[in-house]
Amino acid sequence: MNIWALDKHQDIRHVLLLLNEQLGPDAFDIDAATSLDPRAVYLLHGREAGVRAWLHTLGQGPGRYGVHLEYPNATDTQENLGLAELVAILAVHFDVPSIRPLP
Repeated sequence: MNIWALDKHQDIRHVLLLLNEQLGPDAFDIDAATSLDPRAVYLLHGREAGVRAWLHTLGQGPGRYGVHLEYPNATDTQENLGLAELVAILAVHFDVPSIRPLP
């Protein structure tokens, strides 16, 4: 999916590019149709149905992110995360074995 073609705020498109770089292009799928807010997007686990994350910048400070982790029978919410914290949380959530450094 072309991240820049998404009908999302620039902050969301930018963090998606960074996540794609650090976690890899196959770490998650993007569900751009479910969350209609331009400052939020659902990320889907590529192999496990029911495992997804709602990533948003709503009510967050500059350069900060909120994420609602969803599992088949539970949820977990993290707010006001920096990029490094977000990457680490999503790596665990999406079973990514290693995080790549940014160029």
